[in-house]
Amino acid sequence: MDSEASDNQTSASEVKPGDNVIACPVCGAATVQEKCKVICKSDICRGRVVYNCAEF
Repeated sequence: MDSEASDNQTSASEVKPGDNVIACPVCGAATVQEKCKVICKSDICRGRVVYNCAEF
């Protein structure tokens, strides 16, 4: 089993059709909501705040 290939996958590959998930406008990965912020935690963005509480 190639563990390196599984390490390179982002959370965007785990998103299933029909899931109500906001995609990051920069890298396209799935985002997570923490308190009143939507954050992208992919390897590319590394914690970029996509939306804050004033924007939604």
